[in-house]
Amino acid sequence: MRTGTQDVVYTNTDHQSFPARITVKSLVRGSEKDMRGDVDEGLDGMVPHYVTLKITNTGRKEIPKAYMVGSDVALNATDFTQAEKVSVSGGRPGGGDLPCADTAPETLEPGKSYDTCLTYALPESAGVLSLTHSADGFLDAGGAVAIWPVRGGLDAASAGLADPGQKVSLRWDAREDGILELPATLVSVTRGSTADLARLDLVDLNKNEQRGVPYYVAVTYTNPGPSNLYLDQAHHVYLLSEGGRQIQGKIPFGVKTEIPGCPADWVATMVSPGDSVTECSVHMVTDESDKPFAVGFMETDRPRLVTWRAPLS
Repeated sequence: MRTGTQDVVYTNTDHQSFPARITVKSLVRGSEKDMRGDVDEGLDGMVPHYVTLKITNTGRKEIPKAYMVGSDVALNATDFTQAEKVSVSGGRPGGGDLPCADTAPETLEPGKSYDTCLTYALPESAGVLSLTHSADGFLDAGGAVAIWPVRGGLDAASAGLADPGQKVSLRWDAREDGILELPATLVSVTRGSTADLARLDLVDLNKNEQRGVPYYVAVTYTNPGPSNLYLDQAHHVYLLSEGGRQIQGKIPFGVKTEIPGCPADWVATMVSPGDSVTECSVHMVTDESDKPFAVGFMETDRPRLVTWRAPLS
């Protein structure tokens, strides 16, 4: 991991913001044996990863619940999933011998620091892409993200991507028709401009997205049968960044709104068995230093994205 210090902003659940500084000291892959005992349900067989940090309050106000600064730190896997944060260390019965403990104080005064260690769990086969801190946590998606990349992580993530134009099968819930294997092909990924937002008729953009740059993703889907289908897939599509951010697709509120590179009749179209439709989604990139490089589709009942390499234009 590229260790080092970055200035961040921590936003609490009361929408109060606190400047802080995070120094990443190390990332260590543990052993499956460390997960013995009273671990969270569903983590059996997972491999722990230990991240040691130093967190400093660089602002003028005391940070309440100082441990929450670390709660916005995520470990991102090379398959674009996020590692599970684990509570096996720091005082669980029989856990005193573990190499990692969250030692955050209750509050953090201005100018003060503390050292801590956070534990994350990944499947045995997963590699690590990056460590990230999101300024707005889960409150306002699209805020500033600090990234600590892992050496070789991006290459490993790229190796698992389908090529643009390559047809893949997506597991999709067609409701009364059951789970279908939906053939799909990534057609294009096009960068727009902030000026486009005035005519795109997008709703529910947060303050970060309103200053962002839209990217347009076009995917062609084929109806495998046996009956006509209404394919509305935009919210299953994600634009993926080099740092591990997943930017979910949006569609305009107005059905006649034109999206660059997308056919005019793609909205509300019934697709006959064997026929295809090209659908588009809009993805708001709020930090272009974290470059988009892949497109993913969230399948039904599967935790990992099916991904293509993004042909940016």
